[in-house]
Amino acid sequence: MKRARVIGFSVVVVVGVLAAGPARAADWKADQDAGWKAYKEGRIEAAETLLKSAEEQARAFGPGDARLALTLDHLAWVYCAEGRCEEAEPLAKEALAIREKSLATDAAMADSLNTLAAVYEAAGKPAEARPLYIRCLAAAEKAEGAGGVGVAAAIDNLAAVDHRLGKFDEAEAFYKRALALREKFDGPKSVELTSTLHNLGLLYIDEKKYAEAEPLLKRSLAIREESLPAGHPDVALSLEALGWLHASQEKPADAEPLLKKALALYEADLGADHPHVARCAGELSRVCLALDRRDEAESYGKRAVAILEKASDDPRELATALDDHAAVLRKLDRTDEAVKLETRAAELRSSVE
Repeated sequence: MKRARVIGFSVVVVVGVLAAGPARAADWKADQDAGWKAYKEGRIEAAETLLKSAEEQARAFGPGDARLALTLDHLAWVYCAEGRCEEAEPLAKEALAIREKSLATDAAMADSLNTLAAVYEAAGKPAEARPLYIRCLAAAEKAEGAGGVGVAAAIDNLAAVDHRLGKFDEAEAFYKRALALREKFDGPKSVELTSTLHNLGLLYIDEKKYAEAEPLLKRSLAIREESLPAGHPDVALSLEALGWLHASQEKPADAEPLLKKALALYEADLGADHPHVARCAGELSRVCLALDRRDEAESYGKRAVAILEKASDDPRELATALDDHAAVLRKLDRTDEAVKLETRAAELRSSVE
C-alpha cells in the first residue's frame, strides 16, 4: 500500500515590495522580515506570531497593497506547516487576487501561484494544485529565463505533484531536471538541493528502487544536518524518510531509532498534535508490529488516528492510519474492530476518488 506522506514544497521566489515609509511601514517590514526568517529556520510558532503582526500592519496600507500580498503569502506557508490548510487557503487566494488585479511582476505572480498550489497539495488535492504549478512555471520562466532558480523550484513542485498523482515517469524526469538546475546554480552542498534529493528518494522507495533511494536520502540528511539548526523539521523529514526506507526493506530494527528521533523532533518543533507527528507515529506502529511489540504498535496506531481525526485535511492520510491500526488489531485477534476501521478507510478513499 502506498504510504501517504507529505512531500516538501519549494518556495519559488521572494519578491521585492514597496519601500518602507513612516513608522507603520517600518513596523511591518521588521515583523515581515523576522517572521519569514523564523519560518525558514523552522521556528514555526514564532513565525506565526510575527507574520500575524505584519498582516495587521499591512492591512492598514489598503486592500490592494503589495506588502499585504507578500505577508498573506508567507502566513499561508506558516499555516500549511502547522497543518492548518483550511486557514491557509483564503490567505493564499487573497494574495493571488491582489497580485492579479495589480498586474504584478511575473516573479510575484509565480510566488502566489506557487503558494496556493502548495496549499492544495498539502490539503490532499494534487489535481487542483497541478494547473497552478504549470502557470507558476510559465511565470517563472518569463521572469528568469529557462534556467533560473525559481524555474528549478517550479519544476520541483510539478515533480512532487506528479509523484502524488502516480505519474512516476513524469515525476522522475522533472526531479532530475530540477536537481541539475539546482546543482548548477547553488552548488552540490547547498540546502536548496535537499528537497529535490529527498523527494526523488521517496519516489524510488515507492518504486521499490531502494538502492537508488538510499544515497539520495543520506545526502539530503547530511546537507540538512550541516546547514540547518539541529531541531529543524526538515532534519526530522530526512530521518523519517531513511527510517521508512529501512522499514520498506523489512529492516524494522534499523528503522525504529530513526523514526523515534524524527518523532521527537516533530513533537518539539511542531507540537504533539501535528499531522507529521501522526504520520511518523503510524510508521512506528508498523515497525513495532514487525518487531512483535504489539502493545507499542497499538499505542502508536491509536495516537496517529486520534491526531488525524482532528488535524488532517487529507482523507487519504486518515485512511492510511486507520488501515495501519486495523493491522495491529488483527494481530491482537480483534477482528471485528479491525473490520470497522478498514471499512471506514475504504469509504474515506472513495470520497476523494
